Amino acid sequence: MKRLFFFITALIVCMFTVNAQHQLTGTVTDSADGSPVPYATSALLHPDSSVIKGAVTNLEGIFVIENIAAGNYLLQVSFIGYEKVFLTVNVPAQSDLGEIFLSEDVNLLGEVVVTGRRALVVQQLDRIVVNVSGNIITSGLSVQDVLKQLPGLVVDQNGSVSLNGRPATVYIDGRPTRLPAEQVAQMLTGMMGDVVDRVELIDNPSSRYEAGMSNAIVNIRLKRDASLGINGSVQAGIGFTDFDIASRSGFNLNYRSKKINVFSNYGYYSTPDYTSIYQKRNFGSMIPVTYDQNTQWDSKSSRHTLRAGGDWFITPKQTIGFLFNGTHSNSKGDIIAQADISQTGSSIIDSTERSDSRLGSTFSSQMYNLNYRLTGDKDETLTVDADYGRVYADNWQDMRRRYYNAEGSEQRLSTEFQYSGPRKIDILSLKADFVKPFSEKSNLEAGFKTGQTGTDNEILYENRINGLWEVDNNQSNQFKYTEKISAVYTIYSHKFGKFSAMAGLRAEHTSINGESPTMDTTFTRSYPGLFPSAYLQYQISERQGLNLSYSRKINRPDFSQLNPFRIYADPFTFASGNPDLNPQYINTIALRYNIRDYSANLSYTGTNDVIHRDFVQNDEDQTLSVIPKNTGKSQDLNLSIYVPIPIVKWYSLNVFTNASYCTVDARLSGERFQKKYIKAYTGLQHAFTLLPTLRANMQMMWYKPGWWGTFQVDDVLTMNAQIEKTFFDKRLSLSLSCNDIFNSVKYSGKIMFGNINQIMNEHPNQRQTMLTARYSFGSQQIRGARSRSVGIEDEMGRTQ
Repeated sequence: MKRLFFFITALIVCMFTVNAQHQLTGTVTDSADGSPVPYATSALLHPDSSVIKGAVTNLEGIFVIENIAAGNYLLQVSFIGYEKVFLTVNVPAQSDLGEIFLSEDVNLLGEVVVTGRRALVVQQLDRIVVNVSGNIITSGLSVQDVLKQLPGLVVDQNGSVSLNGRPATVYIDGRPTRLPAEQVAQMLTGMMGDVVDRVELIDNPSSRYEAGMSNAIVNIRLKRDASLGINGSVQAGIGFTDFDIASRSGFNLNYRSKKINVFSNYGYYSTPDYTSIYQKRNFGSMIPVTYDQNTQWDSKSSRHTLRAGGDWFITPKQTIGFLFNGTHSNSKGDIIAQADISQTGSSIIDSTERSDSRLGSTFSSQMYNLNYRLTGDKDETLTVDADYGRVYADNWQDMRRRYYNAEGSEQRLSTEFQYSGPRKIDILSLKADFVKPFSEKSNLEAGFKTGQTGTDNEILYENRINGLWEVDNNQSNQFKYTEKISAVYTIYSHKFGKFSAMAGLRAEHTSINGESPTMDTTFTRSYPGLFPSAYLQYQISERQGLNLSYSRKINRPDFSQLNPFRIYADPFTFASGNPDLNPQYINTIALRYNIRDYSANLSYTGTNDVIHRDFVQNDEDQTLSVIPKNTGKSQDLNLSIYVPIPIVKWYSLNVFTNASYCTVDARLSGERFQKKYIKAYTGLQHAFTLLPTLRANMQMMWYKPGWWGTFQVDDVLTMNAQIEKTFFDKRLSLSLSCNDIFNSVKYSGKIMFGNINQIMNEHPNQRQTMLTARYSFGSQQIRGARSRSVGIEDEMGRTQ
């Protein structure tokens, strides 16, 4: 591993000295909305305006003119419907022109009505790009709501995102959010949807990404504007649920000069949560008993998110930047649970147990990133990132249980316990990435990363005895965990004719140390790994392509999954972590076909050492525990199809459907569990353009989960809708949205496995109507912050 590390480092240094032909590159952008202009013509001219050579921009608006002799030239950039742009350039001093902005030709527009817009879906070698701006309603919606409208994406009730049937990690401008799914949902809920330009859907990430990033990637690209100055927007909204009031507010601010760019984004969101749960459980003790249990969970949470940073353009080829991402949330609530106990098969209630709980949680995270970027004379780029992350979380609960006989009188003294579980996580990382373009058709990347994560968890469990709190040493504990990961990678891509190919290899070494001072136990682990990736794309025609990809990944357990901390849902049900978990390894092969905006994706995923939630029932004390375990292996064969259907000029329908044939061979609850089943999802998005300033969307979604481990889950059906009206040249927007219009989201299912015989119905009461106002101020043509990645994406994502 050390030799490979030094080899890659030496390779990075050496490649900076490699000579290449002079070339000229740039990115052609629409000055109105910051979108790329594909198929624009760039012509290199002599001073007398005679043409030397030229190029056409690709789908990202990028052109490359190769094999240019040193000297002064005139560059002409043009596209139908835009005014021509002329630039004086010197080669090689100006090898990268950056963004070149085209403005609409107002004279031409007086004669021609332009009705086209960017294609909604564009296929690239390793990703699908969805051009949100101009195609989907975003004003008045949160980014979280916008994601629900995209092809292949499913956002569940907890905020978890999946892409084409695979769990997905959310990135923003190439930077991973590095937060648990719930916290990512909170952040995206606090961000305004109309800052989104496009979303990149990467269902099979390459070796460029950390091997621990085994999920698909959803990269949200924010709008980039065109000139210097200041701009921003403010937003406020109020919402109503069936039980309480919700609110949201936030702002965006961006300032850019020739030398610096500073930006900030803040969001606040407050929402109530009211969930009702019914469970029926059978316990096969000496005298079989049945519990009929009703639970009411009432809570309210508030969330603050802040993203801020800046860039200093030291020279045209050197930039240093700073980025801060922070979030803070609080949640408090009450759980009331009542279980009527009877002998199995009898309708006569023998006794009743009632529990009243108060619970709460605090979550706070800060991520600091220092970034340096250098561009060489031959268009080489070196990027270095130093990162530090800090997470603090605390969960607490106080539960009191009362016991009644059949007549309703208390039959014995009540019991009460409380616990708290503060958790601290510190993350350090250093990484470097180098890119060497040999020509327009070939490219080499290489890089390394080293990092360390340390966690400290404390569990304090107390029982109330004779009016005093006494520590329960059998359930209290302290757990410390340190993880070190070192990695190197290299990727080579090449284009030949209609074919494009990319191959990469990533090597990682992981070492782990765990310690429980309370239990006086320690454990250590160390394992290397090689993680290849490969892509092959055939561009059949301008709007038709075929893509084949492969990757191997590792899925390390979340830090909470390693922590043996107990969280009680009710007196009879609790969940805890497992410090003995091993990572799971995932191999994925995907075949994607697209023609125009239509696409189909067929993939196979095989997973070893699958981490499942194992439900274990104790018939003697009538409890059910949920513990993550390595249970066996699984295989998924998935087919996803996206079809946009333009019905009439003012109405279009987008159809997305996803179906997976799944097989599981695992050992759960001490027994072998084998299952073959189908899970499926279908979404219909209706888009209406009622007036130039009045638009509406409606989404209908049907989801068939199939199985979650040994838990068989019934179908789910829901509908959302939004309507938006803009005023004052679109500076002011008013929107009205409603999620789960018919309050139909309910999760029902059963477990019939081993000694577990249980049915459950959960109704999260998600219906919410939100009225939102947003106002934009300042210049609407300010260039946004540059995109860059950071080095602790995997670790921060595992802090949930």
